[in-house]
Amino acid sequence: MKSKRGQGLPMNTIVIAAIVLVVLVVLIMIFTGSMGQFTGKLKDCNQNGGICQKDPCSADQVEIKRTNCKDIDSDKPYCCITLQE
Repeated sequence: MKSKRGQGLPMNTIVIAAIVLVVLVVLIMIFTGSMGQFTGKLKDCNQNGGICQKDPCSADQVEIKRTNCKDIDSDKPYCCITLQE
């Protein structure tokens, strides 16, 4: 006797469609210029809760690398965020 199976989409097709959708959204962001605005916000020390300072971060702070502190004020190259307990 034949088993009755539903005519659903295979899981592989759903996963591939999701990956294609994510890639499409990223390509649209790149070509419309939205990606530049997004990465600019990530590099902004003050907008991410950090403070540009002259001395290296203390024990209760974490240094955030690759921020705009060096671009804004070369005397304060460290972007530090205070840890909250």
